[in-house]
Amino acid sequence: MSKALRLVVVVVALVAFGMATVSVAAEFYVVKGKDGKQAVVDKKPADAKAIVKGPFKTKAEAMKAAAAKAPKAGAAAKKPLKLPDAGC
Repeated sequence: MSKALRLVVVVVALVAFGMATVSVAAEFYVVKGKDGKQAVVDKKPADAKAIVKGPFKTKAEAMKAAAAKAPKAGAAAKKPLKLPDAGC
């Protein structure tokens, strides 16, 4: 009976440890404040509209995403090709 009890205790301890490490895993978000500035936070904000990008697994990924500039809404990515005047 002692070996079975020991096995149960070890299994319960491993499950508890596994659940604790999952809950400790942080997620990082890029958010925009009321003043219009972006910041990286480690908790999901209550206002979902404040989230610009995310979630990210590391703070470095979130910082890189925050530094990347998004294209403007009206700007085209490439100039259209000019068609030749004479046809084939």
